[in-house]
Amino acid sequence: MPARPRSYAAVVKAAERALRAARVDHVFVGGIAVMAFGEPRTTRDVEVIAEYRWGDVPALVKAFRREGFRPSSADFRDSLSDGTHTTIPDARSEYHVDLKPAVRIAAVHAIADRVTVLWKGMSLPMAGPEHTIVMKLVYGSEQDLEDATRIYRRNRVRLDLVRMREFARQQGVGDALRVLDGETGPPKKRKAGRKRRD
Repeated sequence: MPARPRSYAAVVKAAERALRAARVDHVFVGGIAVMAFGEPRTTRDVEVIAEYRWGDVPALVKAFRREGFRPSSADFRDSLSDGTHTTIPDARSEYHVDLKPAVRIAAVHAIADRVTVLWKGMSLPMAGPEHTIVMKLVYGSEQDLEDATRIYRRNRVRLDLVRMREFARQQGVGDALRVLDGETGPPKKRKAGRKRRD
């Protein structure tokens, strides 16, 4: 009887174990960050930014293989050369990890401003909501803009608006953030006794 495919959460946890085993500084971004900040989402990829160098590649390949992925040394090296992501298929499911080296300013910012989020019983380094909102505005698809709006509305009372506005300005989306701020209106007060869901 064939093994049961891994769930998305199991793939995320396996990727986190691999990155920890390889001792590579990293942060989860994209769809999983959207889910972590309270918005339901379906996705087939686990997006990660990692601060790795040429010498880290063998440890990364070994750690991902041990966790049931099919990594490629050549792909890791190509990613370092051109700054794009490498796709690491999961051998036990239809999901995959898209791992990008932290070589660009926005990627370095994601690692520097990460937060630790308890997600599905595991502590994960996650791009903060401010970073996630700004990068969704940068990418600008209909889904990205919807994600940005929902995360903004849900987390507004907790956002570091000054830092987020500065990062948005640096990324060239300061006007888009001002529009988003105007559309969402003032933050809504929480009802007494209602617990925050992270």
